Amino acid sequence: MSSSYKREKEQRRKLQYFLSDLAILGSLQGFRYFQPWLRGREELLLTIVNEDLGWHSPGFPVSVASSFSSSTTGSSSSSSSEATSPLSAAQPTPGPPQQANRNVEAHLLPASPSEREIAVPEINCTLFLLAGYAKYGRPYAWIRSNHERLVNIGGTDSMVRDTPMKLKSITDWGSQGTRVWDVVSELVCLCTIPPPANPFALDMRYLQTLPLSERFLVSGALINFLEILVVQCSQEEPFYSKVVEEMDPLRRLHVQALWEVQHHRSEAVTVGPGPSEQQ
Repeated sequence: MSSSYKREKEQRRKLQYFLSDLAILGSLQGFRYFQPWLRGREELLLTIVNEDLGWHSPGFPVSVASSFSSSTTGSSSSSSSEATSPLSAAQPTPGPPQQANRNVEAHLLPASPSEREIAVPEINCTLFLLAGYAKYGRPYAWIRSNHERLVNIGGTDSMVRDTPMKLKSITDWGSQGTRVWDVVSELVCLCTIPPPANPFALDMRYLQTLPLSERFLVSGALINFLEILVVQCSQEEPFYSKVVEEMDPLRRLHVQALWEVQHHRSEAVTVGPGPSEQQ
């Protein structure tokens, strides 16, 4: 068995783990700074808050997440017109290595271009697409709205606008095995002003307003996800202790919801069927 085959098999295995994480995250709600929406097996839409309204900001700085500077946009967009497909364009092209890498990234298009995006972000939010396409063999993230706020794209060409973001978590994919929470935490800290200490902070007031049965299910699903996160992510992560703290009130909410569900069921059994139902 060749080393290249082993490497490819390992990459496929890692991608499957990532897609499993994607599916779990896409089923959740109740986060303070972002809302996930699963769209198919390989795609997750993330609506991320632009500015924490409890903090007064003098303005939005340009994010370091920019995939291109104004000096490189022209060369990337011109080379993109020569591409025949994302897969063929992903092959290295002649020239300096740095330029070749930019050309490669410029052609890693999402399954649907941003100009056809039907999802509309809420006010004070930016929409991102996080995907793990099998044809690319690794995850990528794209900005789907408010491009100018985060990236100096230097134009409106769709090929340029659909260039994947340069994220540290994505760059570390090959060497460290990036998980979905690594990408989400980086996106939240890049997008939200000021960067939150805990990107996975919960909106407890929202959770408390949910109907009882939904509150019970949602809180249980959140506990499951956060437990996976604290077990599998590094304790050196800046948000680690904050996530652990967040789980205590969430568990109390879940236990309270469980007690109320059981109480209502016991009451229903005690009352029993009405006279018309007994006949």
